[in-house]
Amino acid sequence: MDPNIAIGKISLLDNQPADTSVSEQEFLKTCAGGHRGVRDNLETRLRNLQYVRTVWSKGDIKEALEVALDLQDQGVAVDMFQAIQSRPAIWDLHICTIVLPALRTLFHSKHENHLFVACSTLKHIIRSFGQLIRDNINAPPAGNIDITREERYKKCHLCHQQIANISREITRHSGAQGKLGSAIREIIKLSESFY
Repeated sequence: MDPNIAIGKISLLDNQPADTSVSEQEFLKTCAGGHRGVRDNLETRLRNLQYVRTVWSKGDIKEALEVALDLQDQGVAVDMFQAIQSRPAIWDLHICTIVLPALRTLFHSKHENHLFVACSTLKHIIRSFGQLIRDNINAPPAGNIDITREERYKKCHLCHQQIANISREITRHSGAQGKLGSAIREIIKLSESFY
């Protein structure tokens, strides 16, 4: 901000009265300029969410998730994860294989809310699919040809690797204080069987 800009009747440089009509306009222009970036980000997020909603309204949640994650917008990913957590019926191993790599990225976010959503989503996956993943990893398909079982095993193996990788990486956050620290320590404890 230009220190010569006067606010009201006081100059920021010398505390002398200033011409308020020009300085108020400059001040408002300076303030509005900072908000333009935020507005542009929110407009982009809205367009992205509308696009994802259009895809989802066609009934393909997996495609909608992939579209949301392909946008490379962590805010959209967070919104999407919050939306699907409240719908347990849509979750399956395929959804987990889509979500887990994005969670790994989300755990590197600087935004605390993103970390909370990443924790709650990972907790949901571990609680809902953890036993299935471990059981399939411990009993790989035998010599018989069972395509469904082999596909399930591949998805479980991928999920197992992703959860183990995330768990190792988030230990750097284990010293966090407050609710976030508690959530991260809970995730670390839940995922101990994936090491």
